[in-house]
Amino acid sequence: MKKAILIVSFGTTYTDTRTKNITAIKQQVSMLYPDTIVEEAVSSTIVRKHMQEKEHINAKSPLEALISLKEQDVTQVVVFPTHVIDGIENNQMKNAVEECRHLFNKVVVADALLANADDYTDVAKVLWESLKELTGNSVLIFMGHGTEHMADSSYRVMEQALREYAGKPVYIATVEGKRTIEDVISNMREEGIVNTGVLLAPLMLVAGDHANNDMAGDDESFATILKANGYTPQCVIKGIGEYPAVRQVYLSHLQKAVKALENVSDTDNLPDKKSGILYGIGVGTGNPKQMTLQELEVIKSCDLIVIPAVSKEECYAYRIAEQACSEISTKPVLCMPFPMIKDEGKLEISHNKIYEAIEEYLYQGKKIGMITIGDPSIYSTYMYMHKRARANGWRAEIVSGVPSFCAVAARLGISLGEKGEEIHIIPSSDNIENTFSYNGTLIYMKSGRGLKQLVKALRARQEAGEMYEINAVSNCGMDSEKIYHSLEELENADVYLTTVIVKRKKKNN
Repeated sequence: MKKAILIVSFGTTYTDTRTKNITAIKQQVSMLYPDTIVEEAVSSTIVRKHMQEKEHINAKSPLEALISLKEQDVTQVVVFPTHVIDGIENNQMKNAVEECRHLFNKVVVADALLANADDYTDVAKVLWESLKELTGNSVLIFMGHGTEHMADSSYRVMEQALREYAGKPVYIATVEGKRTIEDVISNMREEGIVNTGVLLAPLMLVAGDHANNDMAGDDESFATILKANGYTPQCVIKGIGEYPAVRQVYLSHLQKAVKALENVSDTDNLPDKKSGILYGIGVGTGNPKQMTLQELEVIKSCDLIVIPAVSKEECYAYRIAEQACSEISTKPVLCMPFPMIKDEGKLEISHNKIYEAIEEYLYQGKKIGMITIGDPSIYSTYMYMHKRARANGWRAEIVSGVPSFCAVAARLGISLGEKGEEIHIIPSSDNIENTFSYNGTLIYMKSGRGLKQLVKALRARQEAGEMYEINAVSNCGMDSEKIYHSLEELENADVYLTTVIVKRKKKNN
């Protein structure tokens, strides 16, 4: 039986954003399903006409694309929409599918981006984590397309999910829906938000005509309306398809549809010796020259790379690996940001969801490499996945990397332990006061978040007569590396990836 995946998008006349979003999704799908025909369809008649006349591209409608697949002797099809909501466009696509259903043995339609409660939560997390630094003290407003369809209510649900995750006001205004930018301005004033900066970003797959004109244009756009009402707008011209973790939400719907097409049940998905493999790959602390031959060999053998971040650009481990292994750039990437929260229940739910996404690829027999800074066995998010994979009968292996404290000691030119000296590796979450009762060398890992408390505690100890040799390195091996040789120097450090090494000095008699 011949299988195909038909990717259906509204389309855009802006070639650059089409490449960054729609083409990027197609490339990722093609890499993940190399034995399946992957075709595209454009639902907008205006966009198809523009592509034909201006770019000489014969873009097909969903109906035309399905007929073309039949002519290629395809018997099974997954229709994969890139629509944000299940609105007018998505339903017109479904109508085209029904017209052609009789042409195939089986057709399965994947969900639009926002199809269930988890989708809203996952997308909210990705968007806020991607834009929170740029937002700063400003207010974040997304521009959605909007629709006369009842699915327009999806935008209010999305707004609530964004607010809950961000813990602060976030708004969504639509171009053609019920909630306008004027409505949002009214809401902001009711919440006491006036005369402030505003960051505008599209809640659309591509940053095309609506983003460039209706959001950021000079004539009656969201930006000009906000400015006329006393706000200072800044526009981000970036479609949500450019966020790899958003693409993963789309792909999770595709995975479910492919599974349904193949009639695969949980009992069918029993691991065996020929199934996929999960690797936890440590890439060291920042210097790509620290990567081992084994690490490079395993990365090259992998079908899929998993990173614990919203994008490759924001992943330390990926940026290190790509300097030593150019082949990694040719591999599909699964972006799985891990939440930095203390609620054990929520963490368990999040880790299970991330593992389920990874396991889908294990069932396909993929070799999967999850890369992490330092060594995977030392305070690494990889171990959450490793334990789950092992418990479910999969083959999971750890590929060691240079731990940060070893690299830091080498950079400082000091010993961590000699003769009978004890070495204590301490996470930033530990109770600092309790650690001073330990003998030997104290190593505080990823102490950036608790650095002020550590400095304060060490200062108090010194004032009480204790004597310490204190050294630290931030971003060891990276271009932004900083070295600290005293408590006074360490007081100026505020970097998350800071390793502090403390040794108690003997008092002179």
